[in-house]
Amino acid sequence: MSHENERAFGKRGFTLVEMAVVLAIVAVLAGLAYAALSHAKPRADLASATVELTSLIHQARQSALASGNNVSVLVYPNYLNPGVNSTGYFVIYQDACFDFFTGGATCGVSYGSYNPATPAAGGNATYQSIVLDTMALPYGIVVGPPAGMGAGAVLVAPLAGVPVNTNCSFCGTTGGAVQFGPQGQASFYSLSGSTVTPCTTLTCPGVNLGASLSLGYDPTIHGDMTGQRTLVIFTSSGAVQTINGG
Repeated sequence: MSHENERAFGKRGFTLVEMAVVLAIVAVLAGLAYAALSHAKPRADLASATVELTSLIHQARQSALASGNNVSVLVYPNYLNPGVNSTGYFVIYQDACFDFFTGGATCGVSYGSYNPATPAAGGNATYQSIVLDTMALPYGIVVGPPAGMGAGAVLVAPLAGVPVNTNCSFCGTTGGAVQFGPQGQASFYSLSGSTVTPCTTLTCPGVNLGASLSLGYDPTIHGDMTGQRTLVIFTSSGAVQTINGG
């Protein structure tokens, strides 16, 4: 090749075909980057919500041990959080009258008629219950998915009997609660409308060992994302174990 041809070749720049290839590569890389970034925040929100809820449950148990009162984590999976545009709400309730789940005759506040929108604390001249904390799930994160860890999912011993194929193994149609006694042990209640039902092995299978609650992605917002974080609460000790799925 002559020097003139070499100089001409070096100056010719990109052809239209070459430019199209470069633009296509840029578009693919941009798409991959966008997909990765669009999934990063929901994953971070799920991880953060799981840590916060685990801390909330630990806080409830420690408060029960320290106060000598029953302390409960109330779960409202379907509650719409005003101003946040998210679904799922939790309340930590310290029951100084020991009657919150049995009608509230002493302190005047009961689980069956409790309104999470205005979380009240019962009391009288002798006892005063307290709302210790609340938590709203972030946008796009819910109590779910409905099948929890999956239809065929089971835990290994000694928790093989605790159901994890549901989003909340102790919840009724409205919600549920885990109550920690003064010795730190856990008991569970389901809520359907205004009906409060103490969990037994008949109403909540595996509850003699523990119960599970899962957080996952709202399919109406993050329909292309799967996975969940399942919290298993041990009945005898009140300890919490988190299992990452997906």
